[in-house]
Amino acid sequence: MKKEQTEQQAPTKEEVIKFLSEQIEVKKVQVELQELNTRLAVQRMEELKALSMIAQITNPQRQSSDVPEGAIPHTITQEDLDNNPDLVEAGVQLGDEVLIPGQGTQEPESTEEEPVKKERTLRKV
Repeated sequence: MKKEQTEQQAPTKEEVIKFLSEQIEVKKVQVELQELNTRLAVQRMEELKALSMIAQITNPQRQSSDVPEGAIPHTITQEDLDNNPDLVEAGVQLGDEVLIPGQGTQEPESTEEEPVKKERTLRKV
């Protein structure tokens, strides 16, 4: 008798049909979920596209003519403020965008009457 109980019986035709029907329902729900996920992804993409357009309209990029030739745009970091206390005194804050004069930038010419300091200075953008 123990041998008969341990052996698995083959499923009946009705059990197979019931199992397959359940699996069909599960797959239908999975397909519906996938369609909803696809629509959601499309909506999110359209939202990001709209936000990008709004950002471009409200915050246009600088014209290349705004940056003097040879100047290097730089965003102020905490390290910059720590290493240059004079920046803090000048009112420069963390995250400010500045232009660092490069070799191609023109420095003011000095006259004999009024000497001009020739040090590298930052320009706030």
